Amino acid sequence: MKLIMVRHAEAIERVPEISDGNRYLTPEGRSMFRKTARTMKEKGINPGIIITSPLLRAVQTADILAETIFYTGPLVASEDLSPGFQLPALQELLTEYQDAGEIVIVGHEPDLSVIISALLALPERFSFKKAAAVKLTVNSASIHEPATFKWYALGKKLIKTRQDFLEATGLG
Repeated sequence: MKLIMVRHAEAIERVPEISDGNRYLTPEGRSMFRKTARTMKEKGINPGIIITSPLLRAVQTADILAETIFYTGPLVASEDLSPGFQLPALQELLTEYQDAGEIVIVGHEPDLSVIISALLALPERFSFKKAAAVKLTVNSASIHEPATFKWYALGKKLIKTRQDFLEATGLG
């Protein structure tokens, strides 16, 4: 199964007047993620489903992606993708949506980098940048089998090899 993990774009800073769940994307965050989304579109992504954290900044990121790639399928907000998302919840989502073929998940740090590091059997966790996306191929029946790295996109930058990805994230 094809799995694309997306970290939400830059949101406004935490302030007492706005709950964490209502933090929205900054203009810079929107602009940066539009570039990433166009790069993803150029790679020909064709998700059967986009699943997002219900937090506003993630929903807005997922919406920008859907608009950019002319996605007409379901956009699902899942509490499982709220901060605290872990591998067992990913396994449940992959099982539930195994017929989708390609799944996009939009979520948060540090959850996504922990999961990606585990899926790729990386020596340590990397820093998953805001507005970035990683495409992997995973065994939807068992996420304990190593995933295959396909690409990493951030803005107009596209990294196509695992070694270049490791070097770009400071792990190589």
